[in-house]
Amino acid sequence: MKALVCAIVLCFVLTSVVVANAPNKVTLDAKAMTIKDATDEVARQSGASIVLDPKAKGTVTANLSEADLGQVLDVITKGNGLTWKKLEFARKTDTKVTLDQLKSGILALASMQLVGLSVEDPATKTNTVFAKDIPAAPEAVKPSLPEGYAWNTVYVVLAPEPVAAPSTDKLADLTKAGTQQLVDVANLTTEERQQYFQSYWMQQMKMTPEARQGMLRDQMQAMRALGPQYTDQFRQDMHSVFGGMRGQGGSRPQSQGQGGHGNRGGN
Repeated sequence: MKALVCAIVLCFVLTSVVVANAPNKVTLDAKAMTIKDATDEVARQSGASIVLDPKAKGTVTANLSEADLGQVLDVITKGNGLTWKKLEFARKTDTKVTLDQLKSGILALASMQLVGLSVEDPATKTNTVFAKDIPAAPEAVKPSLPEGYAWNTVYVVLAPEPVAAPSTDKLADLTKAGTQQLVDVANLTTEERQQYFQSYWMQQMKMTPEARQGMLRDQMQAMRALGPQYTDQFRQDMHSVFGGMRGQGGSRPQSQGQGGHGNRGGN
């Protein structure tokens, strides 16, 4: 959040136009050069300000002569799964803030996944607008700025946002989901649990006999494999439940504890 606020403050006005003074041409002869060294060299030759995402990693092998800055950045980024963006913002000409000090705000601004952003300052009666994916206008003229401000251009090399890989361990996923399901079912009322289990058994009865019997067999074998401590407890639970049902003349058992059909289980 701090980086985003910093980015909003940093961005007095953001547009999609080019600077009046185009960067110098770049000649790059690189063999397995690190991304940082490559961008430093490109910045030195072109005279452009380049901010490198700390997460951006890779190497560059290229032989370019008198190439445009955009062409060079394409070569550096595409070969390493990176992207680059061009930012233009206005700041005070007499500011002593360095590019390194603005780095976190610049990176946050360049990576914002927003369609549009507008920040109004009632004190100055001005509006700061950010709009995404508007076609670039190479010949556009920059808006005039208040006295004491000047346009600044920064090129940003960004690493892709990490994407969580889908789990390949189906058993672990099912076990985790089943554990949470047990907790949720235990906290239902008696009536809600009975409805849940009726639905559960109805779904099983829709399966083929082979599938139903296979699941039942696996459940019993899994219980037996747990050892005497658990199998004895299971038998005791079954004896207690069926004994209680017989004592009620076959009626549905009530929750143990405080009793009453409105009580919650698992407490």
